[in-house]
Amino acid sequence: MFDILCILNSIMKKLKQSIGHAWHGIKVVYTRERNFKIHCLVAVAVMLLGFVISFSPLQWILITICIGFVLSLEVTNSVIEYTWNHLEPNHHPVVGIIKDAMAGAVLIASIAAAIAGIGIIFFLP
Repeated sequence: MFDILCILNSIMKKLKQSIGHAWHGIKVVYTRERNFKIHCLVAVAVMLLGFVISFSPLQWILITICIGFVLSLEVTNSVIEYTWNHLEPNHHPVVGIIKDAMAGAVLIASIAAAIAGIGIIFFLP
């Protein structure tokens, strides 16, 4: 029994550390990236609208998936930019293409989320 408690304690300690590192990463991106702040602001506005017009549970699920997808992709974009800025501090045309393509992926996701969000808000009810 004591062994199980020790193992569970160790697992919980590692989990707490992992979550702490993840929150730190999110805070770093939030403080450094203007577009991430914009996406967060839009997400809050959509959630407030959801409370005002009383989203159904399905609408909340779909909006949450859209928000999570866009924010996760924006963090991924930032990670790729930080990595390439570190590895190739001098401008390289291929790095520019990689960064532009990743920004394009975020733009596609944002447009899709906006279209889906409008559909969820106006057509699902």
